[in-house]
Amino acid sequence: MNVSAHRAFSFLRTYGYERVSCSKEERTVAEALLNECTSLGVSAQLEEFTVPCGRVSHALLRVTSPYVKEYEVTGYERAASTPEGGLDAEFLYAENADEVLLEQAKGKIVLVNGYLNRATYEKLRKAEAAAILTFTGRTIDRESESDLNRCKLRETLTEPFGAVPVLNMRAASAAEIVRRGAKTAHIELTGECYDGTSQNVCATIPGTDKAEEVITLGGHYDSVYFSSGVHDNLSGSVIVLELLRYFAAHPPRRTLRFCWFGSEEQGLLGSKAYVKAHADELKDCVAMLNFDVAAPTLGSNHLVTLATDDALHYVAGVLREAGYGVRAKQDTYSSDCIPFADNGVPAINLARFGTNGADYMHNRHDSLKSGYLDEHALDITLQQGFVLLERLANAASFPIKREITPEIRQKVDEYLFKAKKE
Repeated sequence: MNVSAHRAFSFLRTYGYERVSCSKEERTVAEALLNECTSLGVSAQLEEFTVPCGRVSHALLRVTSPYVKEYEVTGYERAASTPEGGLDAEFLYAENADEVLLEQAKGKIVLVNGYLNRATYEKLRKAEAAAILTFTGRTIDRESESDLNRCKLRETLTEPFGAVPVLNMRAASAAEIVRRGAKTAHIELTGECYDGTSQNVCATIPGTDKAEEVITLGGHYDSVYFSSGVHDNLSGSVIVLELLRYFAAHPPRRTLRFCWFGSEEQGLLGSKAYVKAHADELKDCVAMLNFDVAAPTLGSNHLVTLATDDALHYVAGVLREAGYGVRAKQDTYSSDCIPFADNGVPAINLARFGTNGADYMHNRHDSLKSGYLDEHALDITLQQGFVLLERLANAASFPIKREITPEIRQKVDEYLFKAKKE
């Protein structure tokens, strides 16, 4: 039995639909992965975990002077609701949350550029902004061909800094508001917070003579709103499933643990839950192989390790020997490898990114209808994973030290907000 990109792509076609965190669709795909494992005679189970969720029932933005106009907005899930009757305040465009502009932000409805990250949110809270506005997309986007993003105010922001009302709009709306010189605005936001349930799918193939050494494979299977998530990351999930098929029929010397993580798009919540639940077992985990994004027809292959330079050179050498060129580097990778590296497990990421004009992620165009993915391109990353895993699983002596450089550890701490950037 060999690995088959055609078979993997068939699974991708079947389940290539929106699968957001804690949804019934996410659960359906988890159960399908579980059934695939058990049908092969592999021991597997669902591991549930709790996710902080939010639900917005009403969101409104109206510029009130020097002109009056309402704009389409979405409210951030888990943001604070406005008082009854809404909030009226002066409007301020604070650009990149620059210090001088934020001196004027107290009590105002503040619009900022780009993604609302922790650093920006902290600045806005310290400046005592009454509410925050963000925008997504491009000013040239047609409404009929794009979606207004639904965002969440994550607990990594609210737990240290508290919650305020936050709304998101289209880039074209934000540009018009600034261009027309908005002075005051009225906003309304009504929402609620609740705990949802997501799940990881975990399967184990015991090793033969080196069973005490464990290699963990991972890939997340959830998507964001409005996206079928075939590139990000059902493609990685089907690669992990195909590797399980092979090793179920060809028992490896080392134990292989296969994990499909839920709620990655909400902040790596599945893999964080996994390492917490399996903390006592991680001492036996000699490496983690993560697959997050694959299959673009036009693109390039990437290898990112969170380990040592020796590990990077070893993996790159194995792939080169097999005829695969990759762009290789030691760095963090915003995916489920992070919690493993945080626990001292060397992590290896294999990915294939699309090139400019042929790469769609976190929007409606991450879909098979966009025609930018194919099974032959999926096979590239599948074969890379197979070549590497077969070597690692059956090596006489494990070739990668259980070691992570101080530089990578520092970057992981910064990513997880355990340390500030130096």
